[in-house]
Formats: sequence, structure tokens, C-alpha cells
Amino acid sequence: MKKIIALLVLLAMSLAALAGCSGGNATGSNSGNTPGGNGGVIRVWVGEESVEFYKKVCDEYVAAHSDFGFTVEVKGMDTGTIAQVITNDPIAAADIYTVAHDNIGKLAATKCAKPIGDQSLIDQILADNPESFRKVIYSTLNDKEYLFGVPYISQALFLYYNKALVTEEQAATFEGLREAAKQAGTKAITVTGDDGFNMSFALLATRASDHATTVKIYEGAESVSGGAKGISNCQGDDTVAIVRWLQAYAADPNGFKWASPDGWDADLDKSNKGALAVIGGAWHYNTAKAALGETNLGIALIPTFTLTEESVKGLSGVKAGDVYRGGTFADCKCFMINANSSADKYVAEQALIKYLSSKEIQNRSYLECLNVPAYVGASEFIKKCYEEGKVSESQYNLAAMQVSMAEWGIPQPFITGILNTYYYSKNGPQVFRAIIDKSAYPTTGDVILSETESLAGVRKGLYLIEYLWMHGTTPKEFPKENDYPTPA
Repeated sequence: MKKIIALLVLLAMSLAALAGCSGGNATGSNSGNTPGGNGGVIRVWVGEESVEFYKKVCDEYVAAHSDFGFTVEVKGMDTGTIAQVITNDPIAAADIYTVAHDNIGKLAATKCAKPIGDQSLIDQILADNPESFRKVIYSTLNDKEYLFGVPYISQALFLYYNKALVTEEQAATFEGLREAAKQAGTKAITVTGDDGFNMSFALLATRASDHATTVKIYEGAESVSGGAKGISNCQGDDTVAIVRWLQAYAADPNGFKWASPDGWDADLDKSNKGALAVIGGAWHYNTAKAALGETNLGIALIPTFTLTEESVKGLSGVKAGDVYRGGTFADCKCFMINANSSADKYVAEQALIKYLSSKEIQNRSYLECLNVPAYVGASEFIKKCYEEGKVSESQYNLAAMQVSMAEWGIPQPFITGILNTYYYSKNGPQVFRAIIDKSAYPTTGDVILSETESLAGVRKGLYLIEYLWMHGTTPKEFPKENDYPTPA
């Protein structure tokens, strides 16, 4: 486990170390240009779906702690774009904000985040959270590693499906979904987007019997500024076979489809019959329920699929009949402290975060907002809520499947901003879609359609993706056929 020494964190709270990324003074007095600079106010940003709940619990906390010294203002934000809002204008951002953990490195690197220094809060974080989350909440400040993010919500991809047209048994496999789609005259499954997050269901698929995979994404990466990016690999025979399987499944008239221009929910709508199922997250629940109706809304693990003779042809590391389950990035949303927040709020901010991220408040957040808790053992509480009739069957399944899918995924490993950028914004996702579509890769221009259908073409595309992850640029040349070493 990574260790953090509270004294070092406190020493790091200096003017030089925490000058804001737009020139704000993180430790200066309350001025009109610092978050909450109108006096004794701490401003908090949470997800739009949870704003009323966190307004209530913050008011409760202030009322119960007469010595707190601040009022709290809570505002709802789009957590998908909040990190960009903060980096664009950190001085105008809230004192405490919510982000997905993969933004921690980016915000720390631009000095838009302040480390956690309260030892009791650090102890709570390390005691309550799974190792997978503890690994991704650190980053660097002046070449030293500190804890920046405080997990309080977990999230993962899973399956929504139309129970009116798909049986529970059919929903368990991609082949079963295709069988149901053939009967219904539609496609089996779609996704909510073609970005690197949503396509993790294929990229992070693992062998069902033992969770085996050769995929590595920045494994062992160091968070020290300018440090190593770790090891990445997406060229293993299992990855090649999975991609070839998905190519065939996408070409099948009753297989996979990308979301239509009208949106994935239009595809899922029972009157449209675009697709019988969609891979999505908890944040898609209300939309999926609106499309299908709660009675018809099925929720399950991302299905398994079986490699075919064609998908493993010419490969030695896999065999026909091998069963894989679709994977996911299993992430946490975190509270963080704005580096531009005034120093006199620092102690109070951490006390408030300790309360908001406690098991008690995470449990209440699940009951009132369906936010799945991040702490170890939350599944027991979720099951008890269902048994006591506090949540509906679909609401229970929503949480239970996220918790279960965490066993089939990894947290996004972007502990620095550069890793996040290289993975998402250097054409890797576009290349992956092009491979599935058997179309020209967007960063080369020299790949003809027929090559993307060949084993050599798939290998070339996967090599390109891996190179983009590691270097952020297109390679000047590609290895010879059947000779694709992992780029350094």
C-alpha cells in the first residue's frame, strides 16, 4: 500500500507549492477572487443528480457543529465536464468539488487541487476503500506523492436490456442476445458512446474461468512528474481474437451496433426496435427506464461471449470455445479540494469531506440518489435495503450489478494528466472503432479497407493504439508482419 505522511502534506501547504493554476493564492486571505471569498462560505460542487441530497446533509452538518465556522453552499454540476470547468477557471470554481478519479492527476499537475493533510481523514480513506481505489487517488506535488482524492461513489458499466423480448438466460451471453434479436428482427446490443471508456467492455474483457488477460494500460506507471508511463499492451493473441470476434458480431445483422444519431435510448425504445440491450452505467438509469418502462427494464452483468474458430485462426494463445466476459473501468468519484481555496478553510473543508464521505452518508446517498457507495462491504448494505423493501428490484439490481462488475474491471489508471490525454485524446478510441468497422484508421491514411479485415491489419491497428497510449503520436513506421513488440 502506498504510504503518505501527514506532516509532509502539511509542510506542502506553502504559497510556492500551491499557487493556483490561474495565479490564485491557495493560502491567502479570503478575497473576492478566491472560492467562497465572500466571507464564511465553503462552496461545494456535486453531481446534478445529487444536489438536493448534499444540500440537506451539509445543512445538517453545519447545524450539528456550532464551532464549524462556515456556511456551506452546494451546487449541482455535470461531473463529466467538471474537470475542464475547473482547469479553465479554477479561481471561480468551488472550494470542494466532485470529479471522477481519472482527473486527479490532471488537476494535481495544473495545481488546481490541494492534498489531503488531515490524518484522521487519511486513516478513514485507507480503512474504508478497496485497494483498487487506494491505488488511484494519489498524485504528485513538487515531485512528492500525496493523497488528493476522497472516494465516495463507485461506478461501473453493466447491461440494460428489454425484459419483454429477452429472457434472463439470453441476457447472460452475447450469443443469447443475438438469438433474441433474430426473433425480434433487430440488433442485439449497442453502447452509449464510442469513446475509450464505453469501449472498455471489449478492451478489458477477461477469460471467464480465471479473469486472465494480456491487456495492460499504464501498468506500474509512476505519478512523479515526468516519470515513467509504465507498461501498456493490447497486442496479445487474446485481444486480437476478441477484436476479430467483435468485428464479426458487428457485421451480423442481429449483432452489435453503434448508437444511432437519435441516441442509444431511441435504439432501446420498444417502439423503435433498434437494439434489445445497451451497455451503460448508473447515470443512464433514468433514461433507460424512460425508454423501456421500469417493468421491462432488465439489468445484468455485461454478458459473456465464446471465441469462434474464425476469431482464433492463426493465433496460438487462445482457442475456439474459450469464454470471455465483457469488462469495464470500475471507477470512483472523489471529493477534492481546490488549490485556490483560502487556507483558513482548509481544516473545515477536510472535516466536511470526512463527514460527506463517511459510510453513513454514502449509505444515505444510495437510498436517496441511487449513488453506489465506494467503501468495502457496501454490497451487504445494498442487499439489506432490498430485503427490507427500501429499494425496488431494478434499483437493487442497478447497484448489485455495479458492485459485481467491479470484479471484472479495473479503475482507470490515469494517475497523471498526460496519461489521460494520451488514452482518450490522441485518436486511440477512433482507431479502435475503425478496426471494428473494418474501415481506414484515422491516423494513418495508408491502410486500405481489405487490410483491416486481415489478421495483419488487426495487429497493425492494435499496435497503433498501443503506440498512441505510450507516445501520443503516430509511429513513423510499423513493425513487419507478425513482429509487433510492445513500444517502449
